Amino acid sequence: MKKYISTALLALTLVATGCRDWLDINDNPNYVSEAEMSDLLPTAQLLTADKVGYDLGLVGNFWSQYVVQCNETNQYNNIMDYNLAVSESLFSSIWSYSYSRILPSLKSILSKSAVTENSSNFELEAKTMAAYNIYILTSLFDKVALTEGSFSEEPALEPNFDSGEEVQAAIIKMLEEVRALNADQVAADEAGNSTAGCDMILGGDVEAWLQFANTLYLKVLMRDFSANKSKIEALLSEDNFLARDVKFAQFVNQADKSNPLYESDRRQLNTTENIRCCTDILNILDPADPRLEYFYEGGATGAAYGTKGKQKETSRLAIEATDPVYFGTAAEALFLKAEAYARLGDAANAKTSYDAAVEESFSRCGESGAAGAYLGEGGAYSFKSGSTEDMVHQIINQKWASNVRCMPIESWFDINRTGYPERGTDITLYTGVLEAPACRYLYPESSALYNRNSPEVEPLTAPMWWHRQ
Repeated sequence: MKKYISTALLALTLVATGCRDWLDINDNPNYVSEAEMSDLLPTAQLLTADKVGYDLGLVGNFWSQYVVQCNETNQYNNIMDYNLAVSESLFSSIWSYSYSRILPSLKSILSKSAVTENSSNFELEAKTMAAYNIYILTSLFDKVALTEGSFSEEPALEPNFDSGEEVQAAIIKMLEEVRALNADQVAADEAGNSTAGCDMILGGDVEAWLQFANTLYLKVLMRDFSANKSKIEALLSEDNFLARDVKFAQFVNQADKSNPLYESDRRQLNTTENIRCCTDILNILDPADPRLEYFYEGGATGAAYGTKGKQKETSRLAIEATDPVYFGTAAEALFLKAEAYARLGDAANAKTSYDAAVEESFSRCGESGAAGAYLGEGGAYSFKSGSTEDMVHQIINQKWASNVRCMPIESWFDINRTGYPERGTDITLYTGVLEAPACRYLYPESSALYNRNSPEVEPLTAPMWWHRQ
């Protein structure tokens, strides 16, 4: 599939007024170590936005079962049917950018901040972005060459890969280092050496960055709740999670400057047929839920996953040229809190966080105040205390629904982790390929071709260590 890095690159030129002309920093883009921190930070952010917004946006929408392929087109047949080989560009694209380009740029920032006075704000943002990118990679591929790979001080030519559990531990360590930063010093460094002009995500808001790190930390810890119970309880007692969305929102409605998925599917392919509504959304949300008009054009009329939706009978996923690419949201933080409280047996706090999360989801869709009718006693989404599993089930179902047109890849991760929403609802086999849901990405051909220590490729359907079996 075509890469749309230019989308984010050109968007960056519109807004990076507080930084130097970073496009001219170097004749050879491979020599990123020569760039300044203020050049490297937006580069890493925009590349992350492109990969999360296009590659993972496309796959996440299908594999989270938000959409199906249209019966009048065939661009995404292989994605919907899990008919993908190691040569698929979807696998090589995210690997080559996140592993080979983004992480080295962030490592360079951290190396420079370590020897630069008053730069803890750069350390905060770069280390959090690095943790996020590593989290994405291990969520997709499981094993990652971390200790000896592109993020290490002395990368090996043929690095060994760390296990998924080891990568998980490394992410936790990185985020604990972020959390250990002196908040007053970070704020002072931001005031004196501001990232506001080159931070394309949060505009140099260091408090929001700390909250993003805390939210990501909680999300990672939840993959092994029992082992991390005490840390989760401590985090909940601090209650310093995201209060605003973490997003790249610099897109405009112009060619090569719009949201990456919009640019690819709507502008470049120039079709009105693709990406039709999957009926699974109607198994979770009330048919009168006003968010459906925000999620799908004209509301949700869909087809079962594994089948092809007819253009005249199904709704198209709503995507606008200026849609942000989200890395985290206030609603996600609240849903994570709700799930954590539910697993701790605290139904009262689980309900409080759950209600607030659903309200936040409605607000993001422009429907502030509309959630009350659904959350009240007898409402379609009213929280029902019960067993831990029952509470987690309803929390994750609503979290899944809230991620339409927002963070589809996170919903796929949650499905793998929790088993919710249940996959298989009305699934039928259309092409003869669909047999079992995908659980992972395949290591691209280039990994094995250039590294004899690359892991053996496991099937798409092989669960990872943190998946619900």
